[in-house]
Amino acid sequence: MPKPGNYRAGIPCWVVLSTPDTARAQAFYGALFDWKFVPTGPTEAVATRYGAQVAALERARPADPTAAWTTFLACPDPLRTTAAVRAGGGRPVRGPYEVPEQGRAVLAVDPLGARFGLWQAGTIDGAGLVDEPGALAWNEHLSPDPDAARAFYRRVFGYTYDRPRAGHTLARVAGHPACSIGPATPGTGAAARWLAHFATEDTDRTTERLRTLGGAVLAGPAPAPFGRTALVRDDAGAEFALVAVPARGSAAAA
Repeated sequence: MPKPGNYRAGIPCWVVLSTPDTARAQAFYGALFDWKFVPTGPTEAVATRYGAQVAALERARPADPTAAWTTFLACPDPLRTTAAVRAGGGRPVRGPYEVPEQGRAVLAVDPLGARFGLWQAGTIDGAGLVDEPGALAWNEHLSPDPDAARAFYRRVFGYTYDRPRAGHTLARVAGHPACSIGPATPGTGAAARWLAHFATEDTDRTTERLRTLGGAVLAGPAPAPFGRTALVRDDAGAEFALVAVPARGSAAAA
């Protein structure tokens, strides 16, 4: 995951949970990841760990999925990038809109049907802590047609790609690792989507805790190239992944 302060255009930098009950979500993720929450509105909050921002929560709107994590890609010019999204076959569904005292955002859907966001930094340029237990570790785009996804994001953000491995490709922005793009796993949902990965010291122990909190384990835990991984769902139905990483300290890198 790119370090805070190095969020070039097109790099996943922020994640937002839309959910019907933000108080319930705060209880769930507070117990799962030891997140603390700073209210930013009547039904919105920023989640923090060690005092650094790691994600945001908001009440789902009527047009939103019941509960879902949305990956936001860094974007210095939302109007120009929104035009590129349209030209590439995607469509904006909301914005650009102001997130008071945080930044400016756009919600969009790519040609495969995957929802994603554009984030123009304000006081928050993205996650202030990454690659640590309880923080964002990686993002990947999964779909039935990875080649079409690669073509779209290359056109919009100028992604370049490493050689595919097992159908998955590492995407880069100006040489920097950004995300991965690959096929959706049969049996775990074939719909196109961005999948946020959160780090944990022990995937097996965290999945057990998730179950006791009312969540569900959809696949794994199982070995993966970058750490033992599980696909899970929170108690409101929002999917995300857990990946084991070694703890390297408690100081934010903001």
